[in-house]
Amino acid sequence: MTDVLEILRRVREGRERAVVEYNLIFDQVNMTPHDLVYDPFTVEVGLPSPAIREALDVAIARIRRFHRATRPAETTQFDADHGLGLSERWLALGRVGVYAPNGGYPLVSSLLMTAIPAQEAGVEDIVVAISPRGNSRTHPVWNYALKQLGCHQVLAAGGAQAMAALAYGIDGLKPVDLIAGPGNRYVTAAKQALSAEGVVGIDLLAGPSEVLIIADGSARPEFVAYDLLSQAEHAEDASAILLSWDQALLTAVETLTQNARAADPHRALGRIRFELVADPDSAVDRLNQIAPEHAGLVGTAAEALAPKVRTAGALFIGAMAGQALGDYVAGPSHVLPTGGTGRFLSGLSTRTFMRRMSVIEARGPLRSDLLDHGATLAELEGLRFHQQSLLIRKSPLG
Repeated sequence: MTDVLEILRRVREGRERAVVEYNLIFDQVNMTPHDLVYDPFTVEVGLPSPAIREALDVAIARIRRFHRATRPAETTQFDADHGLGLSERWLALGRVGVYAPNGGYPLVSSLLMTAIPAQEAGVEDIVVAISPRGNSRTHPVWNYALKQLGCHQVLAAGGAQAMAALAYGIDGLKPVDLIAGPGNRYVTAAKQALSAEGVVGIDLLAGPSEVLIIADGSARPEFVAYDLLSQAEHAEDASAILLSWDQALLTAVETLTQNARAADPHRALGRIRFELVADPDSAVDRLNQIAPEHAGLVGTAAEALAPKVRTAGALFIGAMAGQALGDYVAGPSHVLPTGGTGRFLSGLSTRTFMRRMSVIEARGPLRSDLLDHGATLAELEGLRFHQQSLLIRKSPLG
């Protein structure tokens, strides 16, 4: 954390020069300050393969359709008895920074799952931060995805230095109101520190990937095994848990995962655990206690537990609803709460990029008893001017 705070300080003071220095240190990319911010529409590169273009186009369309349909609408209530108009407005944020991880592979799905909800919320000013590692500026996949989304401003930086540049601003890049998107522990620590400083808003603190699956004896072991493996392969600190009251299923799935590890021993995988529970209710109680990022219910008895699941970041019901489907093409964002924060946080959606504003309208006389009730409470709290502000409105207008 001390290193992250030092990075934030140096970028705040040194601005684009510090970002360039950290890009060289962490990503081994030598660049000038002029290269930090660019418009992908001015970069001519080749196209990805037709299969990749089609997959990206399908994912973009499905993610956009879901978030457009679930965007919150303004609600209005008129209190005719008391002469009040009451409403709740949802307003898009002004400027948003989207972080797209670019480590060993271009995690373009995270770009889609973050930028599209922001766009559907109505955010018109979006800057995308992508590490320059692997020549991301001229990478066909990044370039195609950015153009398909209509993103015109990209910050060629990753890690904590990107978070600082988005929050404080650098030459050619205005500060943002909110930073969204998953990243490594340095990105998360930087977001947390910047939020605590009051410089910028953040979506959520995404930690290592998690999945918890409840399955019964009717589940196909290979489906469950690959759902566990697919989340465990995110990183060595990822967590995958299988809960079942059927020992035979637990044994079969554990054997399959061990065979997969043996077949590819060099692939880094997180920990996979297998827990025997007494019954379905014990399983769902354990799930709600853990509050996993992803929760899966596989098998007739397991799927019947769906109404009792309260804390998962996202819930996947049925043998065909693998978590990898949600990572790419289902529609809802895969940026979800981790580390037990699903007990009080929701996954990323259009609401992440909007703020709610209450509106109270009273253009004519108000009922006297309503003003009296308010004045009584003001007197109770010893707020004399509050009391007078209410009582003076009992006089006729004009």
